[in-house]
Formats: sequence, C-alpha cells, structure tokens
Amino acid sequence: MSDELMELPEGWEWATLGETFNVYVGATPSRKILAYWGGSIPWVSSGEVAFCEIHETRETITELGLQNTSTEVHPPGTVLLGMIGEGKTRGQAAILKISASHNQNSAAIRVSEFGLIPEYVYHFLEQEYERTRQAGSGNNQPALNKSRVQVMGFPLPPLNEQGRIVAKIEELRERSQKARSHLSAIPNLCNKFRQSVLAAAFRGDLTADWREQNPDVEPAQVLLERIGKELGQNLADVQTEIDRTDDEIPSTWAWAKLKLMIKKIQPGNNFLCPEVPVTETTVGLVKISAVTWGTFNPKETKTVADPSKVDPNLFIQPGDLLVTRANTLELVGASVVVDEIHYKIMLSDKVWRVDILEVDKKYINFYLRSKDGRKEIESRATGNQLSMRNISQNAFRDVVIAIPPIEEQKEIGRQIESCFNSINQSKQAYQETKDYLNQLDRSILAKAFRGELVEQDPNDEPASILLERIRAEREQQTQGKAKKPGKKGQRTIKTDPP
Repeated sequence: MSDELMELPEGWEWATLGETFNVYVGATPSRKILAYWGGSIPWVSSGEVAFCEIHETRETITELGLQNTSTEVHPPGTVLLGMIGEGKTRGQAAILKISASHNQNSAAIRVSEFGLIPEYVYHFLEQEYERTRQAGSGNNQPALNKSRVQVMGFPLPPLNEQGRIVAKIEELRERSQKARSHLSAIPNLCNKFRQSVLAAAFRGDLTADWREQNPDVEPAQVLLERIGKELGQNLADVQTEIDRTDDEIPSTWAWAKLKLMIKKIQPGNNFLCPEVPVTETTVGLVKISAVTWGTFNPKETKTVADPSKVDPNLFIQPGDLLVTRANTLELVGASVVVDEIHYKIMLSDKVWRVDILEVDKKYINFYLRSKDGRKEIESRATGNQLSMRNISQNAFRDVVIAIPPIEEQKEIGRQIESCFNSINQSKQAYQETKDYLNQLDRSILAKAFRGELVEQDPNDEPASILLERIRAEREQQTQGKAKKPGKKGQRTIKTDPP
C-alpha cells in the first residue's frame, strides 16, 4: 500500500491490524530447564514462519514451560508475522493449522477469533512483504515490534468478499504452481541434453556426416606422432599405457594422453589479497570460482594490493585454457577457455594456464567437461578432505582422451557450441517464464487488495458494520478479562522444578 491511503471500493474500509485483531508476542522458555521442553504443546520458532501453513513444529514445550513464559497457545487460523531477522525472516507470514505457541521473534495475529478469514490477512502480508521489512528499526538487526504491527493498515472488504478474494487467489495460484511444476524439469533436462551432446561428440556421432564429406583429412595418429616428437614423447610408448584401446572410436581418431600435447602448465602465485573484485584500474588475482561454471568470470577475483606482487607474465589472456588444480571432487580440474578479457588478472597457485600444441583448446575443454573427462580427472584427484581435492600436474598429464583429426576437432567444437547456445536460449526462456510467473503472482495480489480481482456484491454487509461488530466483541472481551480473576500462581513459577 502507498503512504497515502488509496481509494477503496464501496463497502470497503481502511483498518489497522491492532484495531481489528488481538496481537500477541511470544516467548522462549528457558533452554536450561529441560522440564520446559519436549511436551505436547507445539512451539513455533522464527525460522518456521516462511509463507506457509504450519501443520507441525520442530519443537514442543510442556505445560510447565508455558506457565513460566509470556507465550500463549493460539488457535488454528492465527497468522504469525516474523518480526526479527536481517535475512528473509522479517516480514514473512504463516498460518497456524494447529493450536501452537511461538517465540518472541514473531507476532501472533488472531484473525479467526472474530470470524474473519485468516488467508485474507496472510495474502495481504505476502503482498506487503517488502514494505513490512522496511518498517523495522534498529542498526544491528532491524526488527518490528508489537506496536509497529498493530498500526499496520490494511484494506478490509466485506466478509463475503474476503472469501471470494481468497478463493480466486488460490485458484490462480494453483494454475501458476502447475506451470512452475512443469518448468522445474527444464534445468535438469538442459543438463542432461548438454551431457548427451558431449557424449555424442566424443563417440564421433556428432560429426559422422562430416567425416563422410571429408575423407582425406590427416588422421589423428599422424598428428600425435608429430607433436609427440616435438615434445619428446613417443606415441607408441604412451599408447601402451592406455587401457581404453578396445573402446570403439572412429578409425581416424586415436587414444592419447594429455602429455602428448601439453607444451607447458603454468601455475600462478599465492599471497594474501583483499576480497575485492578487480576493476579496470587495478590488478586482480583469479579465484577458482572464476573457472568453475563453464565460462570465465572476471569478477571472481581478488585485488592485488601489493604492487611488488604484480607479474605481467601471469596475466590471463584471451584464448587461454585455464584449469583448476584444487576444488571439491566434482569441480577439481574444471576448465574453461577464456573468450575475452578486459582486466589485468593474474593466475593463482590453484589455477593453471595449460599450453597445448597443435590440438584445439576448445575441444580439450569440452572433453574435460564430459562424463569421460570428469571420470579421468576424478580418478586421479587426491586428498582426504571431501571439501577439497587436488590433482597434480603429472596426474593431469596422464588424463586419457580421444583425439580426432585437427579439422574434426574444430568442427566438433563448433557443433557443441551451437547446441549449447540452443540450450542456453532454452534456459533463458525458462528463467524469463519463471520471472513472469513471479510477477504474475505479485500482480494478482496487488489487484486483490485494490478490489479489482473479483466483482463487488452490493448485497454484502459493508466492512464498516463488520468493524463495528468486531469493536463491540473486543470491548466485551476486554470487560470479561477485567472481571475474571487470575489463576493463582499462573505464570509466576520461576524456580527450577523439583
């Protein structure tokens, strides 16, 4: 809602949560007293208030724990509103579907107490999430309090119209949720298709037609013999070390190890740097996360603060094949070919530059990202910690790879890139559709609380009469509490139980 109250449809009224409902703040029984915990009374923590229905709670308290705190048991239909938390907690809401107590980090709004519809208030708080978060105060941990919750204004329609609004919201939400359910399969399908493309490429299936049209290319065996001699490697000796020679590949291809084509592996340096991304006027030190996800990310860098540490020989250049030597098992040996770079970024000790002789770098990069390539790398990685594995230069040089003729390598790279571009377009369309659905949900809520989602019925009892009845009922409730004697000793026991 805007700071200036908007004009409401006929029969609606502006109200505040405090004048319409009873609002309570919960509490936490002492954790030091075990007799307060593990009872039969559900107790809601702030992390459970997350735009949802609450049918069960992670923790329970005992009757003794309830008696020794200011928390109360609230009936089903109570709406909880998160009041504390810099993350997403503050401003989130939930509806109790059970009787439960709660902690001091949320406010309990007893919506159903006077016959109103809890889902209407819940969806209103959902609509107001960002605005509610901004209403918090405090420097270290912005928070709401009971007073701020009570003065929150909201548009109150006739009771019957509240029911129609909630029904319409939930009908439309069900449709958008079905669409989301179908959409959720797309990322996994894209990943499977990407791996299928790589598998087909390195079996030779992707370029089968190309080979028929280009029968006179230089076989890979000749290419490998030539570059092996230049690097002081004997192809025949290396191939005797390979146990995959029975695996079927096209006749013009050959099995080899990376050491037959690696001219040089250049690691960078390791030194302390501020965790600040590189800019056009600074020098960066690359992080392993810059090489992790298939494309080079220049912002995954630290800034070199000491000018004496700058080494231009370690600057990353366009066309570099970069490989991470350390990471988790799933990401160690991750590779990328740098497309373009507009910053001065140095190699680090965990990111190598691999110089390849007469073999296409993009082909090598794609192979290392395939299932066969990952299997080769992971089988050679060492380390006892699950969070960090390493691969040595010698182990990396021993990675086995299927090598086609150089012209076919380049053709495979082109076809993979073309397929991957199509996959990326599908993922972009997926994200745009997902964003549209989120926007649609927000639009539905906005229309609902402007009175535009369902038609008004002039026969509905106006909200003004509803408010008058609520005020009268609350007045009677207050008078009843004033006359009713308190239970002796209630909420006064503060000592440990015997």
